[in-house]
Amino acid sequence: MKRAIMILLAATLAFTAAAQDWNSIYNRYSGKEGVSSVYISPAMFRLMKSLPDVEIESEDVDLGGIIRTFTGMYILDIEDGKAAAELEAELQHAIKAGRYELLMEAADESETMRIYTISKGDTVTDFLMLAYDGSETSVIAITGEIPFSELQKLISE
Repeated sequence: MKRAIMILLAATLAFTAAAQDWNSIYNRYSGKEGVSSVYISPAMFRLMKSLPDVEIESEDVDLGGIIRTFTGMYILDIEDGKAAAELEAELQHAIKAGRYELLMEAADESETMRIYTISKGDTVTDFLMLAYDGSETSVIAITGEIPFSELQKLISE
């Protein structure tokens, strides 16, 4: 019984560690000169779970199913070259440590955009979009419990 409780506790801590990492990163850069930031809290996503399906009028894409699985969203757009390089180095360290798996990459001249995920079984717990061009870095980080089936449905639509 003790072992089961310890395993459950470790799994819970592992899931919340990513959210705490993003809180820490967000708080370190938010409010600085040359930084635009947006944070959407778990409370807001809980509120959104009671809303009807969200659809994009010009497309047959229903985002409601996937939005309901989010527990937090952090958006940083850093125009200050020094701060952008610091954030990029911090994220690259986490990526090289094997925490994130590359999902896709797009490059155009000096601009690069990559999407990474952290998965546990058939669930994506972290989604990270990192775009940079040398002087500006933009990051969108989403935490939650996103079933692969919801991502596949979104991609197929």
